[in-house]
Amino acid sequence: MSTRSVYRANTDHHGAAAEARAHRGVWVAAGLYPTRDAARATVRRVPSGVDYPSYTPKEFEAYCAIATDGWAVWVRWVAGEGPVPDLPDTMTVRVTSRGDGPGYTGVGVVTVTVTARCPRCGGPRGWDAVTPYRFCEDGAWYTVDRWLNPCTHRDLYEDVLRESRLRPPPPPRPADVVIPQSPPISEEPEPGSPAGLILTAAAGWRGMHAAKAADLLETVHGLAMEAEAIRTEMRVRRGHMSAKAAAHFLHTATKDPR
Repeated sequence: MSTRSVYRANTDHHGAAAEARAHRGVWVAAGLYPTRDAARATVRRVPSGVDYPSYTPKEFEAYCAIATDGWAVWVRWVAGEGPVPDLPDTMTVRVTSRGDGPGYTGVGVVTVTVTARCPRCGGPRGWDAVTPYRFCEDGAWYTVDRWLNPCTHRDLYEDVLRESRLRPPPPPRPADVVIPQSPPISEEPEPGSPAGLILTAAAGWRGMHAAKAADLLETVHGLAMEAEAIRTEMRVRRGHMSAKAAAHFLHTATKDPR
């Protein structure tokens, strides 16, 4: 009995590029990927336009973030006059804390730092729309922060507090490092790596397709996971993928864009 592969992607890069061009500087959801490596590989290729003709080189930025159902890739169009605001890695806010045990224990205010990405869809949070909010409880006045997420997903204080405890935000990137503008990887794959095995076979097989490369990895070398990753990427590209392109995909997918 066959089972459905967990290696699947749900993308609409053509539609995302069109929407992004209509709203300069606004982040647009481009796709949902099953693994971090697949999402990061896409992030690396968007600014260069490699394998994604919908994106004009040097006109788009991209990032990926974990979401409810996988790893989300978001893009934005940055061509034109004037700078666009950078998206921070984290945001620091004041939220209420009412205790973890049963019963009412009073209210407190806690300052926490969480990721600037929505935990449900990976989109930008309302980090640039945080405003103070004063309220009175039990005769005492407190000040916390409020914000609205562009994706419309609502952050509850108890969820934000729990997130700060269970999933610390990523460390900030160095100021001189910009993920979307990272240079393309130029190193050749190792001969014995999955990408290297494909290139070796393709050297003696003119016009070798990615499907054959996937079969080679699975049946000859026992690399079922890498083979399935290629087949997933083939579906994203609607079958337009050579063996050399498959090797390039595997090689870049194993590199960390950070």
